[in-house]
Amino acid sequence: MRAAVLQGSTIAVHTLPDPTPGPGWLLVEPLATGICGSDLHYRERATAAEAGLAADERHTLPRIVPGHEFSARFLEAGPNTECAFKPGDRLAPLPFTHSAHAPNGFEVIGLSPKYSGGLATLSLADAARAFAIPDDVPSDLAALTEPLAVGLHAANLATRNRGPNVVIGCGPVGLAVIFALLRQDRGPILAADFSPERRAAAEALGADIVLDPAETSPFSRWDDLGFDPHPSSPLLERDFRGLPPGANIFDCVGVPGLLDQIVKNAPQHCHIITVGVCAHEDKLTPREAIITELTLEFSFAYRPAEFAQSLQAIAADPDRVRRMITSHLPLAETAAAFDRLASRPAEIKVLIDPHS
Repeated sequence: MRAAVLQGSTIAVHTLPDPTPGPGWLLVEPLATGICGSDLHYRERATAAEAGLAADERHTLPRIVPGHEFSARFLEAGPNTECAFKPGDRLAPLPFTHSAHAPNGFEVIGLSPKYSGGLATLSLADAARAFAIPDDVPSDLAALTEPLAVGLHAANLATRNRGPNVVIGCGPVGLAVIFALLRQDRGPILAADFSPERRAAAEALGADIVLDPAETSPFSRWDDLGFDPHPSSPLLERDFRGLPPGANIFDCVGVPGLLDQIVKNAPQHCHIITVGVCAHEDKLTPREAIITELTLEFSFAYRPAEFAQSLQAIAADPDRVRRMITSHLPLAETAAAFDRLASRPAEIKVLIDPHS
């Protein structure tokens, strides 16, 4: 098979042995594969590790075939594997698989040297976590099931408050959150991003207010959202009748300093959901969150039911989902695709065609 192999800072297409499915696994042919921020973060860490090695030691770095967001065509099942798919059926693999030896009890297909991902002409999928793609869903849109499920899970966590929603960051995760909120008829939605292209995508999806945080604070438009950021304090109420409603604030960026900024600017009783992955040390001021009784929650991945629901959401609203895709590139240009995503805010979701 041909596969894009990441080792250290280098991504190159190689010919590798075809994978063989063992019990519980499916041999599949990837049809479209998305590049995720997690892929970029993995490359950053691998590049840093490479910099600490002598040239003759760099071959010891782990090699992975990235790609945990992909759609595929089923080819064959491993021995003693229960499988409802027929050869040629399309499926979307949920990229987590059980691992008794991993720290969290699972490994991610496409982010582990043990499990190659969808940036290849062949791959393996966990038979217990593969979902049939509806006939009317194009294969490139089905590759967005995984990031949409991330957004859906974050939206599902934010159920305590039925107030307005502020989405900070309009990359794939932020847009997925907006998409999920709209599907649940939960508005209004304010979206903020420095990139004009990403703001345009948020507006096209249906966000009610879209702004550039370099010009306008996302915490300055509460009146336009029909929300009172300064309700009477429960401390002053004679009859306590529960907490006043708060807003939902989604951090979909994951950079140091942003969470503290949100805490310092959030009105009372807001629910802050951190979805963007910050891989660096960060800080916040607990006093600010205590006085305003904020709820801070961290969102990771999704549940299998949310993955399946995201596939159905694509079938119901394909035109909206397609607005998230900015480029289609062949497998040979995988390295260029990584570089484009890392350096061009105009790019949102780049899809690789493993067979072109």
